[in-house]
Formats: sequence, structure tokens, C-alpha cells
Amino acid sequence: MKRLLDFIKERKYCLILLYWPFHTLLYQIIRIITPSDADVLIIESSLDRKIPFCEWFVIPYVVWYFCIAYVVIYPLFKSRREFMRANLLVIGCMAIPMVFCTLVPNGIDTALRPNFEALGRDNILISLVKLIYSVDSPPRNVMPSMHVSVSWAMFYAVLQSKVLLKKPISKLFAGILAVLISLATVFIKQHSILDVFAGFAVGVIVFIAVYAAEKLYDKRKTAN
Repeated sequence: MKRLLDFIKERKYCLILLYWPFHTLLYQIIRIITPSDADVLIIESSLDRKIPFCEWFVIPYVVWYFCIAYVVIYPLFKSRREFMRANLLVIGCMAIPMVFCTLVPNGIDTALRPNFEALGRDNILISLVKLIYSVDSPPRNVMPSMHVSVSWAMFYAVLQSKVLLKKPISKLFAGILAVLISLATVFIKQHSILDVFAGFAVGVIVFIAVYAAEKLYDKRKTAN
């Protein structure tokens, strides 16, 4: 315990990680307090019905959670600047959707999800999709998609990083993974295509804001 406290004292900026339990609690509260479709804005597009269900996309969808842990925690032991950059990018891309969902409760129609009996197949990936549905039913807090916005935030963090995935091929892989995660949200029927576009827009806005903040910080630091 003493070693942990000493670590925190030396790196007080790590306290930004306290955002995560707060976010998790708030997300569940917002999702639970609007249980009826009549109480939320249903997000839908004609394209949603044309996109087939594909359980293989549950793999990048789940990998997203592990990527977050790596991107926001690993730099803590390597670089204060990169740790703060990664966390500000990711937190910004989670906070904006949470504010929007609080002000405009939204979700997707559960009818968008597949009828597994009619689907005619069953496998471990479908079981994983069912598990995701069971903890996120009815589907709420969908626009903007946090999976999408955070995926691109992580990609931006990796692009600018000297300690995360250093090689160019690794950075390319991070971009491909961001695309796959974005596609996963619609192929496993967790989001509307509109949520994907909105999530990407949030990612771009947050990246520009964090990039500008870094430049301003450097300019002031140089001036002093």
C-alpha cells in the first residue's frame, strides 16, 4: 500500500483515472432510468436494415475494451505528456456522448437486432453477442457512438505517440482496428450507422481540441 501511495504522490496526474468509475456509474444510471422506447429518441436510418448481421465483428467490438486499458494506462509508466494526451482524448470522446445522452436520451429499436432462432446458426461468437445484448438491453446511449469516437481517439493517440506502438506498421494496424471497431458497431447491431458518423465527428472535434491545447501549452511554456 505504501508503494502505491508513493507512486501516486510522484505522479498525481494519474488521478485522472478516477474518471472511469464515475463514467461507468453514470452510464448505467442514464441507461436504466429511460427503460421505455417511448421515452427516448430512437436513432435509425434506412441503411441500418440493409446491413447484415455478422457475429465475427464481435471480436473487434470486444477488443476495444482491452485497447482502452492499454492506451490510457501504459503511458503512465513511460511519459507524463503521452499519458495525459491519451486520457484527455479518450475521456473527451466519452464525456461528450454522455452529455448528449443525458440531455437527449436515445437508443436503437430492439427490432434491429437479429432473431437468433430465425438466423439458423449458433456458435461461440453468437453467444458472445447474446451476452453483450443481455447487459445492454434495451440498447441505450447510442448516439454518438462511444465505441467509434474512442476508437479514433486511441488511433490519434497512437499516431502521435513515441511509447505506444512505435513502428509505422503498428500505427497502420491501429488505424485498421479503428475502422473494424467502427464497422463492428453496426454489424453486430449495437448502433445505427448515424451513430457511427456522429462518433467519428466527436473524435475529430476532440482531437482538434487536445492538439490545440498542447500547442498552446508549449507556446506558453516556451514564452516563460
